[in-house]
Amino acid sequence: MPFYLDPPTKELRFGDVVTGFQHPTVRIDTLDSAVDLKISVTRPQFFAVMTPCCDIEFNSFSLAPLIQVRDAILLKHPRLHSNLALINVPFLPRDGFTDEQIEKMEPAKQAELRSQGPQYIYLDCFVYDPNGLFPAYEVKRNKQTIANLQHRMVDFKSIFRVESALIEREQQAPTGVKVSELTVGTRSQLRDKLTFYFGRNTDEGQG
Repeated sequence: MPFYLDPPTKELRFGDVVTGFQHPTVRIDTLDSAVDLKISVTRPQFFAVMTPCCDIEFNSFSLAPLIQVRDAILLKHPRLHSNLALINVPFLPRDGFTDEQIEKMEPAKQAELRSQGPQYIYLDCFVYDPNGLFPAYEVKRNKQTIANLQHRMVDFKSIFRVESALIEREQQAPTGVKVSELTVGTRSQLRDKLTFYFGRNTDEGQG
C-alpha cells in the first residue's frame, strides 16, 4: 500500500506533513509558584497534522513534531529495521525479534512470545516512511552503525495546539506549508492507532 498520496491535495488533512512551525514546551517544577515556569521553543523541520480536516477551524489545529525513530526501538527489535511500518499496525510480537534473540530467552518467555497474537507495539508512536524530504540519519550501538534511516515518527505525547490566522477550515494550506499527504489507507492506520492509544483502558481497567 502506498504511504503517501502523489501529488498531495492543497487542503490540510489529518496526518499531513507540514513545515514552518515552532514547538513550545512548558516546564513547571513547583506548583505553588507562578514564577517557576520555563518555556522553551524549538523549530523542528517537519510536523504532522493531528486534527481531522473537519475539525480544523477557528484558526487553530493540533500538530506533533516528526522526530527520528527512537534508538531503543531499533536496538530491541532489529527485525523491524527492514519494515518499520509494522509499528503502525497490530503485528505478532515475535516478528520483531531475530531467531538468535528468541533462542537466548528463557523457555517460559519463548513460549509466552509464541503464544501472543497480533497487537500494537510501542503504543505511543506512528512511523512515517521516507518521502524524499526527510534527511538521513544513523542509528548506532557501541559506536557501530546498525541502521541508516530516513523515517520519522510521531510521539502522541508531544501533540500540541497551534493558533494561526493562516489556518482556515476547508481552505488551501499556506504556500510552502504542506509538503506531503498520507493515502487514505495510511491515514486510517494513523487514526486507528491514535484512537487505540487514547481509548485503551489502564492496567486498573479504568479509562
